[in-house]
Amino acid sequence: MAQDAVKTEGEAPKSKKKLLIIIIAAVLILAVVGGGAAFLLLGKKPDTEQTEGQEEAEEQADKHPPIYEKLETFTVNLVDGETFLQVEIHLLVADKAVQDNIKLRMPEIRDGLLRLLSSKMADELSTLEGKDKLSEEVAKSVNDVLGVSKASKGVRKVLFNAFIIQ
Repeated sequence: MAQDAVKTEGEAPKSKKKLLIIIIAAVLILAVVGGGAAFLLLGKKPDTEQTEGQEEAEEQADKHPPIYEKLETFTVNLVDGETFLQVEIHLLVADKAVQDNIKLRMPEIRDGLLRLLSSKMADELSTLEGKDKLSEEVAKSVNDVLGVSKASKGVRKVLFNAFIIQ
């Protein structure tokens, strides 16, 4: 009996060590799995096709009410020579200083836009993609005249309030 008691006493520390090792291993596995899940769920969300400039523009837009600059109506002959385009453009600008700069540089801006608009064909402007591309080109043209490299600091968005191809 004395030997049985010794064996039981000797096995008890071994089983406690095994139990402790199993508990520690389980805690580590849970920590790794939990950390991985948290990384995946809380990590950087995938881009939804927004450029850095668009994100900055949206952040800036939240800081103050929108500022729009209406340009005079443009009527131009398109490349084919038989079709006319009449378009009314509003520009969403970064701030009052940009709006004032647009007013100061209006002859250059109108010249650039007249050249741009008259270089287009009716069939390319009749689609939504064509209008979107034209919108980007107008913003770039105006920002180039203003000497602005980022849309968030110049013309953020171009809006067509009238768009007639005839």
